[in-house]
Amino acid sequence: MEKIIWTPCLYGKSDFKIYLDKNFAKEMIQSKIPIERQTNMNKLANEELKRLETNWLNPYNFYEDSCLITQIYIGQDGVWLSTNRQVIDNLLKEEKFFEPIEYNSHNTDTTKQAYVLIKLFNKWIDYSDALKAK
Repeated sequence: MEKIIWTPCLYGKSDFKIYLDKNFAKEMIQSKIPIERQTNMNKLANEELKRLETNWLNPYNFYEDSCLITQIYIGQDGVWLSTNRQVIDNLLKEEKFFEPIEYNSHNTDTTKQAYVLIKLFNKWIDYSDALKAK
């Protein structure tokens, strides 16, 4: 079995958080890429959103020119999954920390919204090697 990179933590009707492996997150924030790769990743997400019948474009927000996604936003009156600035600051430091990275949902009112966010998060993980490839 490959190492576990992320795991969801469900609570309430449709609220959730995702725990992301800190080493994976550090690698992603240190991987600098051209904006064209970020744009292409959003194009893949747009296709997924269309399949999932969610009317929104370009859901991924990246940290600057890195491979790290800080937020996945799908519209619908402010539905998103994101990490916070403190997490980003910790990743940028050379210090070691042992906690996984947390992404929290916001305004997820339906299980479909939660599913869409989780599906997009997983797509980013699946394409992470291609995203950061030289």
